[in-house]
Amino acid sequence: MIKHRRTHAVNTFLAGTGVVVAAALAGCSAGAAEEPAELSDFGSIEELSDAVSRVLDCEPESGAEPVTLMFDGYLPEYAMCSDSVQLVRYENQADRAKVSDMLPNSQNGPEVVAEGGNWHVLVLPTGEAPPTAAEMENLADQLGGRYITVAG
Repeated sequence: MIKHRRTHAVNTFLAGTGVVVAAALAGCSAGAAEEPAELSDFGSIEELSDAVSRVLDCEPESGAEPVTLMFDGYLPEYAMCSDSVQLVRYENQADRAKVSDMLPNSQNGPEVVAEGGNWHVLVLPTGEAPPTAAEMENLADQLGGRYITVAG
């Protein structure tokens, strides 16, 4: 079981919310794996947590706090898989796309991300023993998402 919580703290993980013009991922590139025709969605942070736990070696007792972001008056759901892996579930694909567009401009943001229709799995640069790029690419594939690298 992954430790999860919904929090109202706001952090500087993503710098500025700026105007998001394109729904495409600006500054991101798709990984080598074939991208699914439609990205998967999860109904809750618990469903996402369970799915990630089946693929990655999560640490349920991780004391790590999620890095949070409020945008457009909305706060997504967060969970931690480990000190270096954070899960984020959004209400819809448009909200996930807004955050995806902000990732290249983030301060101390992730370099690799697995994402689906309404979720992200972020590798935090400050965590210990992060998953490898191959593990993240496999996670994205197993969850029906895509693996991206973030150009910052």
